Amino acid sequence: MPARATVDETVVKIDGEWQWLYAAVDLDLLYLLDCTVFSHPGTDPTAAFLHRLTETYNLANTAFLVGTYGYRTAIA
Repeated sequence: MPARATVDETVVKIDGEWQWLYAAVDLDLLYLLDCTVFSHPGTDPTAAFLHRLTETYNLANTAFLVGTYGYRTAIA
């Protein structure tokens, strides 16, 4: 269970198509927790990504460092 984690996304071009790469990192261990690619950004992919994280890790006491409102909405 990470004590602190950061999550973010960036746009990348894969096979000529723009895709959104989502990633989560354990800030204490500098360990990549998960990453995935979605065809579009938004609250739904963000929520799906965070849900996938909670299926793998116990994040009940994890402090998240986020930079956008979409993550705050999805975490809530």
